[in-house]
Amino acid sequence: MTPRITVAETRRLLPTRPHPDDAAAVFAVHGDPETNRYNPHGPMRSAEEGVEFLRTMIEDWERDGIGYCSVASREDPSHVFGFAGTQVTRRLRPDGMPVFNLYYRFAPIAWGRGLAREAVDVTLALARRTLPTMPIVAVIDRANVPSRTLAGRVGFLPSDAFVDKEGRDLYLLPQDDAAEASSATPAVTPTETP
Repeated sequence: MTPRITVAETRRLLPTRPHPDDAAAVFAVHGDPETNRYNPHGPMRSAEEGVEFLRTMIEDWERDGIGYCSVASREDPSHVFGFAGTQVTRRLRPDGMPVFNLYYRFAPIAWGRGLAREAVDVTLALARRTLPTMPIVAVIDRANVPSRTLAGRVGFLPSDAFVDKEGRDLYLLPQDDAAEASSATPAVTPTETP
């Protein structure tokens, strides 16, 4: 059995590298119409789509040493209820320059409790330690007020650096805010990854 690799710990959360056992959780979160209300592609339609997305998340970690994390509570580390992190991508900018894309999606059971903020804070700190000068962007549907609010709270600002192909708004994390995110509070404890 492949061990789960913890990448950080917060007061309440245990973000880990995506694990082959996470396929059901990937589909549960990404196949839910409620969690995908603002997704231009809508919810996943099959468990196979979840398996494919999980495969790409695992490959990101193997290739780049960073990517989206599976998120569970410290009290129940086997129950993944969300995904958050940054992925190195060249698909967002028209010039193909790499950026970190911030991503977060959680099951409704996690909503309204500050868990997404906790996960975003620790994954942004991980991104800054991994590639300190890489720009971090978030692409968010204009109607997605909760995601826009969270992005603003962690320091993202609206940007016109490029236009998203799917019509979403672009937000950029200024380098100064990124530096503050990487000096995480005592509630955020990064762990070493092999």
